[in-house]
Amino acid sequence: MRESPDAWGQTSPAHLMDCFPAALLHLRDNGQIAHFNLAWAELMGAPGAERNVVDYVHQEDRPLWRQALHELRRRPETSFNQRLRFVHPCGELRWFEVSLKRGPQGFYLVAGDITAHKRREIALQASQRSSMSLLDSMPGLIYRGRNNRDWTMEFVSAGCLQLTGYPAERLVDNHEFTYNSLILAEDADYVWREVQYALSRQEPFELNYQIRCADQSIKHVWEKGVGIYADTCEVLGIEGAIFERRVL
Repeated sequence: MRESPDAWGQTSPAHLMDCFPAALLHLRDNGQIAHFNLAWAELMGAPGAERNVVDYVHQEDRPLWRQALHELRRRPETSFNQRLRFVHPCGELRWFEVSLKRGPQGFYLVAGDITAHKRREIALQASQRSSMSLLDSMPGLIYRGRNNRDWTMEFVSAGCLQLTGYPAERLVDNHEFTYNSLILAEDADYVWREVQYALSRQEPFELNYQIRCADQSIKHVWEKGVGIYADTCEVLGIEGAIFERRVL
């Protein structure tokens, strides 16, 4: 598949391909591998004669690959850039960032191995789902928000619905309907004052006040939170939890 420098000491194009750290493939018009570099061989093994790239592509991603070849044959001036799953001959699943371009003698493919990154991404997503499931199972409202008079929320847990009667989505990044609009007017200044005092001392805050729920009922709530600070001690936001407080 690859050629060595010729007798005149000139490096052939195939040998130059081996200098690139990314996997490079030259494909025939039907997708068969005509040339490959060492980076591809190290990642996926040296392909046998007449091996087609589609043989490596994960079964679920093969329609996308075939569609890419079809579109590039129809519109050779375009390119295909996508993440695809490949399966190593040993059965190991790998993720590649693929760039495919049509040329005068077939297709030219660059494949960057992002398997390690993708595995970390999947692990992080699983951890986040687990954390979200835990937060959403809490009976109260867990939040992260901005330190302004409206108490604009950036995150609100699913417990918001049980506590206030409003779904969490109603309060997130909403500048017209904010958490402050739920706090009774006679308690609003108290809440603002106590939070600002605690933040100025970089201490946690603990509050007792009343909110008006979606059904117009009044609930007494208990809130505990902390500030989020920059290295310069600037207040970036607040986060905490709010629970219903039973009053005898």
